[in-house]
Amino acid sequence: DCMKTGLDLKSIAQAGGSLVVDAIKYTALDLKGVASALNKGATLTIKNADKFTALDCKGIAAAAQGQVIFDFS
Repeated sequence: DCMKTGLDLKSIAQAGGSLVVDAIKYTALDLKGVASALNKGATLTIKNADKFTALDCKGIAAAAQGQVIFDFS
């Protein structure tokens, strides 16, 4: 298991990747940075999103409107 850092995810997003991540492994600030790096048409899916406050989720969502999916299931 080779966990990627927040910077790794950001560079993958900048390269055009869509990502599915586990919120448990990253901070809201990490994922806001990843979201802001997404290319048009790419998405960021965040599993275990219950870890974050509603304010955190709003901040991440605002960084890439319409491109972030929060899994609260």
